[in-house]
Amino acid sequence: MSAPGERVIFGAGPVRELIARKPKAVKAVWCDPRRADRSTSDAVAGIVGAARAAGIRVEDRDRPQLDKASDGALHQGVVAWLGAFEYSDLDTMLGAATGKPLLVALDGVEDPRNLGAIIRSAYLLGAHGVLIPEHRAAGVSPLVAKTSAGASELLPIAQVGNLTRALEELREQNLWRVAIHASSQAQPIGSIDGTLPLCLVLGAEGSGIRPLVAKHCDFHAVIPMARAEVGSFNVSVAASLALYEISRQREQVG
Repeated sequence: MSAPGERVIFGAGPVRELIARKPKAVKAVWCDPRRADRSTSDAVAGIVGAARAAGIRVEDRDRPQLDKASDGALHQGVVAWLGAFEYSDLDTMLGAATGKPLLVALDGVEDPRNLGAIIRSAYLLGAHGVLIPEHRAAGVSPLVAKTSAGASELLPIAQVGNLTRALEELREQNLWRVAIHASSQAQPIGSIDGTLPLCLVLGAEGSGIRPLVAKHCDFHAVIPMARAEVGSFNVSVAASLALYEISRQREQVG
């Protein structure tokens, strides 16, 4: 079925959430027929019922076909096919943010697996959106969608032509920009007030945040390490740790 630009989401949880929140994004659902006709207590049967109620095409597929669609990953008997990705815009992203906004901006992350992992962590840890540059950076591709475990469909993602200009726009909207990188001004991430409206900025694999982008940040923060012999954290791991710290602080204040 796949065509250029089509993406696939698999697994009962991600597919169920996608159908509930964005049914128009789903072109078709493939399911294991051995589970589709069971009682609605079966997760796949429940998903099939929800898909049909939403007017989504449901097709039976055997286990080898489902395995191939998910590249051998655990799919739990259900796969959803989506069309080309639609990016959000910055104003819409901020407008949809509830409470104090928390965004993630990426300066030239080129590995789609890193991008997918960051999007997944951002969604799970309460961020309201992710900003990525239009050029010299990974966009939301089928591989990113798979790596994010469906989070790329549920979290607003904006593709901006000029990251520094976007960061200036965020400051005008009263967000504080935090560069997650080592610098002479950097303080431990735990010293940052996570209850503020924030945008966490992370740089490319290897080269990090560009100096011009760093200049447009209000704070610089590092994630303390017990050892440094093997270098610093991978960008997706750094994003997860930084987001966890902000989430932890926000939970403490309710």
